[in-house]
Amino acid sequence: MTAMLSRAGRTIAPEVAPLRAVIYTRVSSDPNDRGRSVEEQGADCRRWVEREGWELAAVYTDNDRSASQYARKGRPDWQRLMEDLARGRIDVLVAWEISRTTRDRMVWAALVESCIERNVKLCIDGRLHDLADPDDAFHLDMASSLAVRESSVTRKRVLRAVRANADKGRPHGKLLYGYRRIYDDRTGELVEQVPDPVTAEVVREAARRVLGGETPYAVAQDYNRRGVPAPRGSERGWDLTQVKRLCINPGYAGKRVHQGKVVGDAAWPAIISEADHLQLVAKLGDPARRSQRDSAIKHLLSGIAVCGVCGGRMRVQKNRGFLAYLCVDGFHVSRREDDVDAYVTELTLRRLERPDLADLMASEPDADTAAALAEAARLRAKLDEWYVAGTQKDGPSPMAVARVEAELLPQIEAAEKRALPPFTSPLVSEVASSEARDRWEKLPITAKREVISTLMMIRIMPSTRGRRTFDPDSVTIEWRS
Repeated sequence: MTAMLSRAGRTIAPEVAPLRAVIYTRVSSDPNDRGRSVEEQGADCRRWVEREGWELAAVYTDNDRSASQYARKGRPDWQRLMEDLARGRIDVLVAWEISRTTRDRMVWAALVESCIERNVKLCIDGRLHDLADPDDAFHLDMASSLAVRESSVTRKRVLRAVRANADKGRPHGKLLYGYRRIYDDRTGELVEQVPDPVTAEVVREAARRVLGGETPYAVAQDYNRRGVPAPRGSERGWDLTQVKRLCINPGYAGKRVHQGKVVGDAAWPAIISEADHLQLVAKLGDPARRSQRDSAIKHLLSGIAVCGVCGGRMRVQKNRGFLAYLCVDGFHVSRREDDVDAYVTELTLRRLERPDLADLMASEPDADTAAALAEAARLRAKLDEWYVAGTQKDGPSPMAVARVEAELLPQIEAAEKRALPPFTSPLVSEVASSEARDRWEKLPITAKREVISTLMMIRIMPSTRGRRTFDPDSVTIEWRS
């Protein structure tokens, strides 16, 4: 407003509304939510606002939030600030230092553009800056670049420490359920990670029961009924996913995982043996053996038997008044459920009664498996040589080691996958004997399905047209063991 006002013969200047100032405070790490750092920042910023006579319009605070480009959490109040800035509600943005606003070049560029467009000033460390002024903008850009560099250097240092810990098999990050950590009383440094007497037994029990034929869902339900302590952050207790993780996480077999890959032996004791871990991975990772929840399993061979025409899975549906296994993909074949169940059960029991079945189950690894294991060991030894060389003064650069790692780790993983043994359920050994028929009757349907899946592949073929009685030849068996 440029016009002058007249009062009682005197010419006076109009009153000018104070600038609308907002304060932004942030701290990267405050896991206990104490907020001390943001409170200290806020106190200094308020003094600057009062000193300049500005109107304090709002205070925005993001506690325990990183502002770097690597941040995994969002900044709700920063987003709200930028929205208010875009609506023209801010004249001055006050921050304790430039790094409190952002450590990300892209975010800084967006802030600068928005401030210049709306003539918003920045007050940093008590000094007012105009981003439309070349000198002010230069100094702020330099300060922002230093904040970005500091963030990148910190990340590089952390990643180097993580890589070093991984190479040594030392733990890093969140504590695995089933373990506890021991720290030095004087320095606070980690000494070792050891099995927890209570929760380690929970892990062992889950592995033992899943290997014994129970589903992760059944184990989870039982844990919830018994009030077994669940992993941290599981507000609703146990579920099948959590039990499955206990069974297939390589960390429980004493293996160190880095970026989703096994990079060597861990420095902590195993809770599950490596042999049991491989069996569990083979069992729970095989799509053909994924079972439904126990409460939903009512049929012996649904999802196990396949159509002899198209290879699709057979499901149970009513057909001409009887429950039947039906090819649901192409409706190629249909066979009465009770006839097929009785036939397959009899073949299974005869197999379990064979005195030589134990020898069949305990066969030595074949030549392909042995070759895959040897290849994995050779590649891992080669990778270890690069890791050691990278620690030497005149050794290869970190980038060179990283390139070799990126090349070898997928090859190691592929070789180890080829060496993974086919799943052999321990139930087969427990049931196999001259008393197999009595033991079979005591098994739940989930255990019977597991035994059958381990022993055979079942194909239901088309029957002779017009035949009304069950034809055993229309059910072909391919023995796995």
